Amino acid sequence: MTAFIENAGVPVFTSLSGRGTVPDTHPLCFEGSLAIRPGGAFAAYLETDLVIVLGTRLSLYYMFGDVFNPAAKMIQVDIAAEEIGRNRAIDLPIVSDVQAFLAECNALLVADNLKTELTGRFAPWIASLEAADTAGKEPSTADWESNNTPIHPLRLAREVDRFMDREDDVVVADGGDTTTWMGMTRTIRQPGHYLDYGIFGSLAVGLPYANAAKLRYPDKRVLLISGDGSIGFNFMEFENAIRKKLPIVVVISNDLGWGMIRHSQEIRIGHAIEAGTFIGRVDYHKMVAALGGEGFLVEDPADIRPAIEAAFASGKTCCINVMTDPTTVSPGSMALANVGAYKA
Repeated sequence: MTAFIENAGVPVFTSLSGRGTVPDTHPLCFEGSLAIRPGGAFAAYLETDLVIVLGTRLSLYYMFGDVFNPAAKMIQVDIAAEEIGRNRAIDLPIVSDVQAFLAECNALLVADNLKTELTGRFAPWIASLEAADTAGKEPSTADWESNNTPIHPLRLAREVDRFMDREDDVVVADGGDTTTWMGMTRTIRQPGHYLDYGIFGSLAVGLPYANAAKLRYPDKRVLLISGDGSIGFNFMEFENAIRKKLPIVVVISNDLGWGMIRHSQEIRIGHAIEAGTFIGRVDYHKMVAALGGEGFLVEDPADIRPAIEAAFASGKTCCINVMTDPTTVSPGSMALANVGAYKA
């Protein structure tokens, strides 16, 4: 994939499950492909005249294909023939293993000596996407460094990203708003090292994923960041991790409730239904300590990194309970509020 985008000079956006296929640090990788994610994706989708979909379903995350320029030509490559054209007409369907397809494309590009011509042709567009990427992220960058209390969840996500800076660090994200915030800030350097619910959209996969990742990669640092709503589903997986002596670190963004549901209700119907969205303050860190792990409470953004450092140094299963601002609204909440309002 990296060789293909370099040979063709084209931008790449990686899907939820494909993050790291091309490192986010690559100049032609504009990180996550979700249109709700601040950055260059939405500008690219509106402007493009050709979309190459590689091993990815045109799911709700792409408005079932309608997020792209309606006049754009579509090429879809998938090893499963039934995936092709599922939600949008495809101009060139290709049933193939993606790796084999890219190898053939690279061979043709090299044989015809097209790299210089193509990279020159696309350079102005790449520059415009870089500008759109910067402009799209600019409104939220101040929140990345916010010193407010309760803590802004983007500051929390940013601190996690800064600490988990090794190429082989594994970060797992779980929850609605929390996954959105983490996806906005995470720099991913290799495939399989950022895990979330992907196309399934299912909450509560975080603890099982983190446990499995630590079992698979015992020498790598594994950190889960989860919302307080989603952590409750499989909370007793903490006991499993403690019993198996898995030194994972779990950071809980505790905004006292089901934030994505609460905010989407406020946007859509004007108020939140408290009975279904309010959890209240729960001392998750004490619960994990009672099970035999280690617990930390964080209420000041300056204490986030020291708590993460102490958690990893402990060598135990750890929970860091971070009190975050319940009033912040993520792009995911705004998108959820508009489900059903969109018409193709």
